[in-house]
Amino acid sequence: MKQNHHHEERRQTLIKKINEISLTFASDEQKIMSPSGAKQKWLIDLRPLLLDIESLDLITDIFWDEYEAKLPFQIGGMEVAAVPLVTAILMKAHQRGLNVSGFIIRKERKKSGLGKIIEGPLTDDPIILVDDIINSGASLEKSRVALEQMGKTPKEVFVILNFESQQGKQWANLYDIKIDQLLTLEPFDVELSRSTPKPQTLNYKVQWRFFEKGAFPFHIVPKSTPLLVDDHLYMGTESGKMFCINRHNGDAVWSYDIKTHHPKGIWSSPAHHDGQIFFGGYNGIVYCLDAKTGEEIWKNACCEFIGSSPLIVPEHGLMYLGLEHQRPRQMGSNAAFNLKTSERVWERAQRKYQHGSGAYYAPKDFVIFGNADHDVTAYEAKTGKTVWKHETERSHKYPPTVNEDLGIVVSTSFDGNIYILDVETGERKAAIQTNDICYTTPLITHGKIFAGSGDRHMYVIDANTYELLQKIDCHARVYSSPRLIDNHVIFGTGGGKIIELHPDTLEIEGQAQLPDAITNALSASEDNKTLYVSTCMNELYAIDRIKL
Repeated sequence: MKQNHHHEERRQTLIKKINEISLTFASDEQKIMSPSGAKQKWLIDLRPLLLDIESLDLITDIFWDEYEAKLPFQIGGMEVAAVPLVTAILMKAHQRGLNVSGFIIRKERKKSGLGKIIEGPLTDDPIILVDDIINSGASLEKSRVALEQMGKTPKEVFVILNFESQQGKQWANLYDIKIDQLLTLEPFDVELSRSTPKPQTLNYKVQWRFFEKGAFPFHIVPKSTPLLVDDHLYMGTESGKMFCINRHNGDAVWSYDIKTHHPKGIWSSPAHHDGQIFFGGYNGIVYCLDAKTGEEIWKNACCEFIGSSPLIVPEHGLMYLGLEHQRPRQMGSNAAFNLKTSERVWERAQRKYQHGSGAYYAPKDFVIFGNADHDVTAYEAKTGKTVWKHETERSHKYPPTVNEDLGIVVSTSFDGNIYILDVETGERKAAIQTNDICYTTPLITHGKIFAGSGDRHMYVIDANTYELLQKIDCHARVYSSPRLIDNHVIFGTGGGKIIELHPDTLEIEGQAQLPDAITNALSASEDNKTLYVSTCMNELYAIDRIKL
């Protein structure tokens, strides 16, 4: 920033204000905790400063003294800090007779109204992002990708306080973004830990983005997980269309409209068998389409709603699916359908809407469902006869995982537990309690069980002793089922972040940010160089995964 005598006076006034109202030191009476739960010696919170009229007046005067000559441009930033800062800068511009527009980026897309992530107009003018503090650069990165989704590329950031951390410097250098700050930590009696962050071994670049209108972020939960088959991806959308998408360029090859008025459209994840695609819709119809053309082969109007995903067992010629009814004593069921004729071969009643899906245990020919009726149940695959049932406290909404070598089935529940059961008897071996609902299919690999929770953690459990090894703080809900890709455990978060873990060290090897929540499992190309990632907003991204 430009330096002059008046500027230095205002700078010293801000330093005094921050010391008075924004800087707190830990004491016996006042504990300070970091987001990871560790104790901190000090905290700078600039929100009180941004609610102080004198301080805002000083900050905005300095801003316009420096930036007026750079007009035209537009300003924006991410809530919460950017709300008073952008507002004050716009008001100061009006007082000076300057014409400038501004916008606010939400941390999460609004779940009602128009479902926006950016509030306010976006123009063609260059963008200056504003924030109170830059430390790791995480909030600014979320802002950057939200703007990138709109075809905008910010190249300059104005902050009140720059911590000058290694993470922040790496972020700015990676995206060639200029950082202007009023202050650093130098005038304050504090010291930032200078531990060098572990460098990422991966970088990420969006190759293409497919988008279908009609999604709404009211439900930030797992929906239709894209299925990769050869050169095509198959994905259901809340608009009620099943899409076949070219994995090389993101173009739609075909779409099939189920013509439903239900706002959930298609949440069922498609399954592929013998050149055909199978799925259910929230119009209560199960479909079989030609995978190449999208032409309808058969459909069966079997219930009122279908949110479950089909499990196919080719040796029986059967597909297994959870159904939702509107019957007083039978709100749901699990059923088996003939793959060729759509005939319902067997059906077992549930008292509640059945959203759960099945897993197959070949040695005993069991189909195992997590159920809405607060249980996990194994059925004979051919007949539907109940083999065993394990009762829990709440529903299971997603398919369990079966591991034949260990002889276990692992299922997550809305009661917050990760259940580990004997696959042949249903006997409980362990229940690992989390602090919120669990809505993922666990991954068993490298002698460990990986399962996410709504409490914002990825849980890592020893697959042999059932000991909880680690809770990895992901800073957002984890409803994206983890997958093993290129010897990394990869999953997404409700905060829109892709995370890659090393399965042995459990260290984060790579991270990437998207604008919206990632609630489905990811997939990858055969060479593992491209990730295919869907968000809760009818979006599908192809992301180049570049090893550094």
